Amino acid sequence: MKKTFIAIAITLMPFKLVSDDIWVGLFAKKVPYTAETFVYGENLSEFNNAIDREWNNGFDIVDIEYGDGKWSAIMAKGTGYKQQVYLHKRYLKNLDRAYKAYREKGFHILKVSYGVGYWIAIMSKGTEYSDTRYDRVRYLDEFRALISKRWEEGYALIDVERAEGYWFGVFAKGSKVKREAYDIVEDWRDVKGVVEGRWKSGLHLKNIENVSDGWFCIFTDEDAGEESYIFNEKFYNFKHSIKKQWDKDMNLINITYGRD
Repeated sequence: MKKTFIAIAITLMPFKLVSDDIWVGLFAKKVPYTAETFVYGENLSEFNNAIDREWNNGFDIVDIEYGDGKWSAIMAKGTGYKQQVYLHKRYLKNLDRAYKAYREKGFHILKVSYGVGYWIAIMSKGTEYSDTRYDRVRYLDEFRALISKRWEEGYALIDVERAEGYWFGVFAKGSKVKREAYDIVEDWRDVKGVVEGRWKSGLHLKNIENVSDGWFCIFTDEDAGEESYIFNEKFYNFKHSIKKQWDKDMNLINITYGRD
């Protein structure tokens, strides 16, 4: 899949009412990736082997997700990363310890995910950021206040996770983002209107995560060129939808799984 630059043109895939399992893929045209692959495994051992195989082939992890009994990841070439690790720990205190150790070695945290009792963190060297960090709080009001505080300190919100009673936020300083916003949408059927409204205001959808009882959408003013999102109820169909978008020279930048 070759990189292609085009004029900005925002599109949305056809919308329909869905229920229960929902796999979502977010695509953008204007990203630096020169090639992409999508890997998955029914368990962490199988998934780890797939990650190692593609690391050896020169790919880096872009995003990672657990859903419907599967671990899956977007991996790409052309990220600019010089080194990467992915941490998987049973307990938060162990994740905290590993995160701090790699942070001291110059790694930046990019992603936190949770599935079947495991906490996953993606950390890389060679990112565009000058600093990254993650924070967690118990309640949504606290999380909103935390986001506002980090914004005032010059950080952008780049990832969100909600699990085991916590709201997690991954924040980055030194990004190209000048303006950022987020929406928490309770029903999937309402996501379309929220996204279209933000698009009309000049913001781009950069990340969408399921947060147990809703969908957390992050928008920024960073130009992504043409963008779209797809969704499917079945993982098999989702994989085929990804391939169709790749055939259109679109780059997969974010995946999420949820139940509605």
